[in-house]
Amino acid sequence: MKKSFFHTKEGGLTIAFIVIMISFFIIQSGLKMEGDAVSIAGLLLVLAAMLYSPVKVFIIDRKK
Repeated sequence: MKKSFFHTKEGGLTIAFIVIMISFFIIQSGLKMEGDAVSIAGLLLVLAAMLYSPVKVFIIDRKK
């Protein structure tokens, strides 16, 4: 049985990259609107996307 692309390691990293790119525009719009909450939400999205790979490798995959 073949896995779909987004269920592979490369697919997960691609999704994380897309989330980082989207959050860049969220941060930019938050700075333009002078909305701290919007900028912080974009920052949290960046942090979550960057921590996806280490958490998956060192915590989730180790439990399996």
